[in-house]
Amino acid sequence: MKYKLLSLNVGRPEVYETEQGELESAYRKTPVQESTYLTFYNFEGDEQADKKNHGGRDKAVCLYPAQHYKNWDEHYGQSFSYPAFGENLTVDGIDEREVHIGDKFQLGDALLEISEPRKPCYIIARTHGIKDFPARVMETGYTGFYLRVLEEGKVTPGNYMTLAERHPSAVTVQDVNDVRYHDKNNPDKLKRVIEVDALARGLRDSLTQHLNKIKEAR
Repeated sequence: MKYKLLSLNVGRPEVYETEQGELESAYRKTPVQESTYLTFYNFEGDEQADKKNHGGRDKAVCLYPAQHYKNWDEHYGQSFSYPAFGENLTVDGIDEREVHIGDKFQLGDALLEISEPRKPCYIIARTHGIKDFPARVMETGYTGFYLRVLEEGKVTPGNYMTLAERHPSAVTVQDVNDVRYHDKNNPDKLKRVIEVDALARGLRDSLTQHLNKIKEAR
């Protein structure tokens, strides 16, 4: 399976005005037209303002499916343009319900592995001036996801993301969103997600703590 990279986006932290005051973030990224080198931590020219919650090996690359834009255009009655979700990669056709944690993809010269869903936060609401945006993203499951870099290399807009290896656990990105937002207290589902070796460590630790609390309460 392969999916076309429609937009490659990078950005550095900046301070910009929102309805609730100033916000420092690298959320507002800019599409680039040339080949860009991807390291184990980010694309050249891309940085994070909040290094505690963003970036690092497990969150080196943020991807958002291009087809979700139509949903948001229709739901909010306005036009969103790439990369409205602060993503590095806007990719056509890839879907949270079909790809798995640990799936590996070749993109240009780089090899990537899905590590966890993207968790929408207040920045998306403040950037677009839409208070319920994070809640709607969680409700729909149109979250996008993060990838870690297994092999560095150049990536060019228009490249195809080609599936290199399916993870045997078959835990989809949507499965993880399900235990995060909709079926939080299901120990069997939680255990299945936690056992995926490719799951980002921070999320695994958080879900494990929650599972232990459920067990203690029984």
